[in-house]
Amino acid sequence: MQLLTPSDTLQAIAHCVKSTRLKSNITIAELATRSAVGTATLSRIEKRGVCSTDILVRVFAALGLLDRLLDALQTNDGHSIAELRKLHTAKPRQRARKKR
Repeated sequence: MQLLTPSDTLQAIAHCVKSTRLKSNITIAELATRSAVGTATLSRIEKRGVCSTDILVRVFAALGLLDRLLDALQTNDGHSIAELRKLHTAKPRQRARKKR
């Protein structure tokens, strides 16, 4: 499991939006019309991934990515963030405990 920084996550969002738009052969102007979001805002999203949650949902819906967004919000493993960090940073044991 990899824990991403907020900056890494924003870059992943930017890449996802831009690559999906280009694969779908949609111009920024067309996506702006479909999502009711301005072209300047879409350009900013594609460069830095920065936008409000409302705009993110509208853009993902226009690109047909809402299911991916909802999947990312599901917590199927039942681990808290603290538990995930502990699992990610835990050092492997070097020796066994002494018996009492």
